Amino acid sequence: MSELTDKKVVLSGVVAGHSRSTAEAALRDAGSQVQAGVGPTTDLLIVGAKPGASKIGKATIHGVEIITWEQAFAPAPHSRTVALDSPRRVQGARTVAPMLAKAGDLPTGDGWQFEVKWDGYRGVATVENGCVTIQSRSAKTDYTDQFPAIRDELAGLPNCIIDGELVVLDDHGMSSLKSMGHGEPSYIVFDVLQVQGTDVRGLPLRDRRTLLETLLSDGTAGEHICTSPAFTDGEQLLAWAADRKLEGLVAKRLSSAYREGSRGGDWLKIKLRCEQEFAIIGWKPGEGAMAGAAGSLLLAVRDGIDWKYVGRVGTGLDYSVWQSFTGLPALRHQNDTTGFDLGVAPRAELRGVTWVEPTKCPVVQVRFQRWTEDGRLWHPSLVAVRDDKDAMECRHEELVCA
Repeated sequence: MSELTDKKVVLSGVVAGHSRSTAEAALRDAGSQVQAGVGPTTDLLIVGAKPGASKIGKATIHGVEIITWEQAFAPAPHSRTVALDSPRRVQGARTVAPMLAKAGDLPTGDGWQFEVKWDGYRGVATVENGCVTIQSRSAKTDYTDQFPAIRDELAGLPNCIIDGELVVLDDHGMSSLKSMGHGEPSYIVFDVLQVQGTDVRGLPLRDRRTLLETLLSDGTAGEHICTSPAFTDGEQLLAWAADRKLEGLVAKRLSSAYREGSRGGDWLKIKLRCEQEFAIIGWKPGEGAMAGAAGSLLLAVRDGIDWKYVGRVGTGLDYSVWQSFTGLPALRHQNDTTGFDLGVAPRAELRGVTWVEPTKCPVVQVRFQRWTEDGRLWHPSLVAVRDDKDAMECRHEELVCA
């Protein structure tokens, strides 16, 4: 309790077993100067159950320390535990389904912010008392030990849950999925869901952005972690991205809350090239240099309860990619196409195919020129294997590609 002496403190939330007047009296008895609201002169924000989000936000903006009632009246002064060796994982870290962007056109008018669409792996990081867990978008992949430099730097942050993209940047600061695993990784953070145990998902994006910038602005984040730059001029950013042949950008409504797993209209992805993820429903054997391996992969998107066939991809498929699939327990009987909508695919195109279970195969990211009138891919080429994505999320995306 010694750290409460002569401190200007604010109490927020419900303190179990105490009325507000009793709790504030206990603070005054400990030598505190109790304030009604958080401001530049506040030293501590002491929170109980269901604290006010606005007070949490103001405390973060003003650099006010946030502690719980139990920590304030602990036998010893409060100090955050910092791991001395490699950070441990957060025990029982909450699984987070990240908020997603819907394909759309560039919005106009005020009330939007714009960011580059980073090309890497989506990662949600949980930091708790020096322990760290980094989960993939589907929560099927744990990145905690795959990115040790980022993990170690995250351990120095206050308790939080943040959302961003794990990328490898080139000399010009641009990301490329093909570079993953071949360079120094960075964590580009663009949102915050929780700060010091307080859920901030309900705050508008403009306020969460302020919290995030404060969280990462004091130099404790390290050289591998940064905030995703945000801009107000979408047309200018889109032209800049097109000039550098980037994938596109993301527009976010400043008034929007963070809705886990949602793909509504508050976040929009504006793509400069036709590129998306597809499920694999089969493969055809290769010839020549690819003899004994797959020469092409049959791709599909989810359409209701069926998988709708959208074409084959062979360009970009080599032995190193094929090794990602060997040994998978996904093979079906060669003639079993139950649940596959093959449309008007030519019979010769389907001859000799080994059909597979899409949900047991990695997802692939494919670039193509356009959709044909009958819903097929025109000139597709394989970009990467995405074992961090879920096949059930692969759906037809109506894209206007430049």
